[in-house]
Amino acid sequence: MGVVVVPESSGQTRSMTTAHDAAGAPRERRDLLSRVIGAVLTALFGAPFVLLAWMALSSRFGWTDGDPHGYVMIFGTFLALVTGILVAIVVPLVFPRARRGAAYLCSMGGYLAVAAVLIVALVTA
Repeated sequence: MGVVVVPESSGQTRSMTTAHDAAGAPRERRDLLSRVIGAVLTALFGAPFVLLAWMALSSRFGWTDGDPHGYVMIFGTFLALVTGILVAIVVPLVFPRARRGAAYLCSMGGYLAVAAVLIVALVTA
């Protein structure tokens, strides 16, 4: 802590203490904590999203007829859309606070592209 001498209007001076140089440390810890939580949630929601999207698309475009009634494609598409929106919301938390706005934009754009492919694959089956 440092001491700052401040002149007052009466001509006298008074001393004040300044904050520590590490005053930004709690903010950096919160940012690091949110980034770690974002990475964990991205892995938690991302793995089922990739698996479900792959199952739905392979059911539509696969070489074998392993899904004769289309249940994997129907439910896989629906669940992939649900987990995909969760991934799109959580992925930007991995980025630094200053870049999260752009990360949300890119994340939602990617989600909309994948969602469009999944819906088109479902409707055209």
